[in-house]
Amino acid sequence: MNEQNAKLESIKSRCKTAETIVKVLRGFVIAGAMIALICGFIIIGCADTANPELARQVESGNMTIDSTISFNGIFKLFIPVDDFFAPDDYAHPLGITCIVAGIVCTLVAVIMSFIIRIFTILREENNPFSERCMKQLKISFIVITVTVLLTSSIGYGLIVGMILFCIYSIFEYGAVLQTEIDETL
Repeated sequence: MNEQNAKLESIKSRCKTAETIVKVLRGFVIAGAMIALICGFIIIGCADTANPELARQVESGNMTIDSTISFNGIFKLFIPVDDFFAPDDYAHPLGITCIVAGIVCTLVAVIMSFIIRIFTILREENNPFSERCMKQLKISFIVITVTVLLTSSIGYGLIVGMILFCIYSIFEYGAVLQTEIDETL
């Protein structure tokens, strides 16, 4: 039994370390999201002031502007920005790009929160196969899979979904074995 307790403490220690690392990374991602969103709104709000300088940078070759907004997720969105803005308007497409980047970072921070919750439950429980842990794993894996499906492609979404399904199946089998051991004792 001492070996089992040592293994459990090792798992808890690793989960605490992983939880701390993901919390720090989530902090950076949240900061990046805030910066991107604020910059996006400032650039759009100051378009009249920013456009002349952006035009100079583009003309000098120091900067290039892709005048399309593309989203390669399940919906394959492709919008030519030239149809919506004047040819010399660089600020609005740049501001929109910053805002979209901020939204994506926010989505990553949400996923990281789910991951932190998994590590917290694993650390708090004396059984990594508890019902509470299994429920959090299932919810987290579904959110991650749907996010990859929507933001990447059907192929990546299916691959990630299958990998997470296999990991969940392993945990599910571990839960069955744990229940059998607990009933035997």
